[in-house]
Amino acid sequence: MTNNVATRGVKQVRKLALPLALSLAFVSLSAHAETAGSWIEAQKSLVASARADVQGAKYTAREAELAAAANGAGSLDASQTVDIAVALNLRNEAGLDAFNKAVNDPQSPQYGKFLSGEQFVQQYGPTQAQVDAVVAHLKQAGFQNIAVSANRLLVNASGSPAAVAAAFRTNLVAFHLGGRQVYANDASVSVPAALGGVVKSVLGLDNLARIHTYHYLASPQQASARVKVNAATGGTESAHNPTTFPAIYDVGSTPTASNTSVGIITWGSDAQTLKDLKTFASNNGLSAVTASVVKTGKSGSTYSDDVDNGDVEWDLDSQTIVGVSGGVKQLLLYTAPYTTSGTHPTLADLTNAYNGAVTANVAKVINVSLGVNEADATGQSADDAVFKQAVAQGQTFSVAAGDAGVYQWSTDSEGGGPGYVANSSGTVEINLGTYSVSEPATSPNVIAVGGTALYTSGTTYVSESTWNEGLEAIDSPYDNNQRLWATGGGVSANETAPSWQTSALGSSITHRVVPDLAFDAAYDSGTLIVWDGQSNEQVGGTSLASPIFVGIWARVQSGLSNALGFPASSLYTYLPANSSLLHDVTSGNNGYNGYGYNAAVGWDYTTGWGSLDISNFYNFVQSTSNFAR
Repeated sequence: MTNNVATRGVKQVRKLALPLALSLAFVSLSAHAETAGSWIEAQKSLVASARADVQGAKYTAREAELAAAANGAGSLDASQTVDIAVALNLRNEAGLDAFNKAVNDPQSPQYGKFLSGEQFVQQYGPTQAQVDAVVAHLKQAGFQNIAVSANRLLVNASGSPAAVAAAFRTNLVAFHLGGRQVYANDASVSVPAALGGVVKSVLGLDNLARIHTYHYLASPQQASARVKVNAATGGTESAHNPTTFPAIYDVGSTPTASNTSVGIITWGSDAQTLKDLKTFASNNGLSAVTASVVKTGKSGSTYSDDVDNGDVEWDLDSQTIVGVSGGVKQLLLYTAPYTTSGTHPTLADLTNAYNGAVTANVAKVINVSLGVNEADATGQSADDAVFKQAVAQGQTFSVAAGDAGVYQWSTDSEGGGPGYVANSSGTVEINLGTYSVSEPATSPNVIAVGGTALYTSGTTYVSESTWNEGLEAIDSPYDNNQRLWATGGGVSANETAPSWQTSALGSSITHRVVPDLAFDAAYDSGTLIVWDGQSNEQVGGTSLASPIFVGIWARVQSGLSNALGFPASSLYTYLPANSSLLHDVTSGNNGYNGYGYNAAVGWDYTTGWGSLDISNFYNFVQSTSNFAR
């Protein structure tokens, strides 16, 4: 299945040494004398899988669309250059998993002894010999500009379609899908058998997945039509300056995050974001924020300004984090390449951005307000390896759960969505019973944050419900088909449930479920930011919810000398039995017309455990010696 999501337009604004036989294999490769048994499959092809599923008569609508489109494919232009990232397997991954559990276990002698980047490479990174073998293979195939990441998990390179065919025994084909020109590999990725235990996956061989940010800008007509008072609780939905969220969520005497460095994953030029952040700080009487941009792409990459989508997203992320945290030690924007032609960012670009924040190992908390439909995330296993290193180093990634409810997979024929449900007349056009979730929120090594509608009396908290705005035109007047705006949440198809979820939620939970927590995401109760120099622009989405958690967790880290590790296990251990630490959200759902998941008492698929009472949470963590440390 594919996810060809068009970004919102201006009106909506929106990756041992090997034996001598390996070198001999390279020679025979160039001579095309390999036998079938000397190469092994390393990664499935989305195109080939869709075709096979359609032939087997068990397939989704998106797979049928992809298979039909690919049937008319032609070879990708031989002169085109593609940028790839070869993800390598961790060394002793089981050992790393055991360490990550021990480093958060008070009974373990490894408790709290986080690894440095150098220690991680020495103990769990691929060996230099393995890296050298991959590099040699890429060079032999004709790839250029080969660069190895500091932790050896990624080998980036640029090459022609012919180089791809030589290195991975798959051809790149081009075709139209969802209103845009795309390319993809038409067969599974294969590598020489000697590299079979080294290569995890290859990112960048297709651009089928459309990466989307998770902010929501309602049209004036949609916003004015909604009821903004909660009849049951008496609270009102109204927009808030980011600096008021601490009071709403009961910050009390919790310290600011002035001792903690925070990261944000972005793409493109962040110049406007830095200007807007400076204006925001000045407008709110805050100290100047120390902020800088870290480019994570290869040398010579393009970082254009994503005016219609990126600017509002990175403004929302940065200003919410600063406003909620009360100020941070430094803000680091780890930015991926972006081209206005749509060539970048790719999934490989994003994995490199995550990895840039991890290999730097400066930011204690990192925000990710973006994602893709999980079924399209060809780099999911590569992302997991990066996030595992983050956990080993004591870093926490917070990821927005998505803004398409349970319909992350669904786009219309123009590529509009995600969350496409009905045509412009309101007739439902999808199978409402087919659900999906967003990656990388599904990783067991991140905190997934869903969205609520927040009801207040001034800056006093009253209640929250599951965020669900209902249907709205995808991009009026250009695309009047209807999509759902609601918090993401549900069950991962690919990720096994971590032990801390099965322990808390029961043995019936076999796959990772999301979200873990939730905070304000509704447009009407959203936040007022400076965007492209203009103050008081109103925005919602789970791209607001995740930065709220980042600001809170950064405060807690600062108050406790940045000694805390990844908090997921502790959250699932302590939140169920300590109701004063949170606001349990028990109303609403994240689907349409009776479908989707319903909120409930305790953990649920719409808002996780709910939102935190900052003061009570901080005091509890401070007095509980084994909470994430």
